[in-house]
Amino acid sequence: MHNLKMILRHCLGALLLVTAAIHADPEPEYTFMDDLKVVDDALRNNPTHALRQSLESCLKQRNHAVVLNEIGMEERARRALQYCFDSLYLTRETVVKVKAPTQEELQALAQQEFDRALALAPDVRNGLAIYRECAACHEPEGWGLASGIVPQIAGQHRDVVIKQLADFRAGNRNSGLMAPYASVESIGGAQAVADVAEYVSTLEISVDNGKGPGTSLALGERLYARHCAKCHGDNGEGSNEDLAPRIQAQHYKYLLEQFRAIRDGERRNASAKMTALSKELTGEEVAAVLDYTSRLLPDEELRAPEGWRNPDFEQP
Repeated sequence: MHNLKMILRHCLGALLLVTAAIHADPEPEYTFMDDLKVVDDALRNNPTHALRQSLESCLKQRNHAVVLNEIGMEERARRALQYCFDSLYLTRETVVKVKAPTQEELQALAQQEFDRALALAPDVRNGLAIYRECAACHEPEGWGLASGIVPQIAGQHRDVVIKQLADFRAGNRNSGLMAPYASVESIGGAQAVADVAEYVSTLEISVDNGKGPGTSLALGERLYARHCAKCHGDNGEGSNEDLAPRIQAQHYKYLLEQFRAIRDGERRNASAKMTALSKELTGEEVAAVLDYTSRLLPDEELRAPEGWRNPDFEQP
């Protein structure tokens, strides 16, 4: 009888624990982007006073995690990001405490960054020194990747590059890949932005970029003339003065991804006209016009000769 009472007592205790667990407040679910915010904040502010070597190792793992997440391998991405939590002794509590700035505040910060850099005379030699870090993703020639993860930036207008860097730095444009590389902590202040933008604008453009299937080019041409040429130019050349990006010879998959990000509200620095257009066109029309755009060619003097490699990166 005594043993039976003991068994019943243990069963009742276990039942109470299960009941309590069912009715307890659920643990908050954190997304990959939540965790990334915690890590990025730690890399900027170093709240746990980690050693420089630990911060540098975390940055490498962080960027590896972002690439994995971009290609759909979220579980592996989160495991890679966990390295930063372990090595820097981070917790996820920071996520729920951070008050996000308003869109107006982000735009004002970005405008300040842009104005400061635009007023400075660029030093192209220092721009090269900074670009050596950028080349890890953008390639020494600035040609990016046909996969669409990294755009071609070679020959992009200087003021456009300054504008995009200012937006990244202020948080007015999201990119897990770009955030740490564009930061003040990584490349320096406004002078660095002016310098690297000048260097990028001097790079010769590859016309061997990623293109679409080529099945609806006539439709794409009509749509481009109707919707795109007024701002981006008849040949996709853009405008430095109007901050219209050069989109000729841009990777098709990158154009597709940016169009999707604008449509879904993920790219906050898009113009009102681009946002409206992204929601107006059908999927077939988007594919057609961006395929056509990817095939537009820059002027002959801006193109990289066949076999060209950036001489600034040649080994002595």
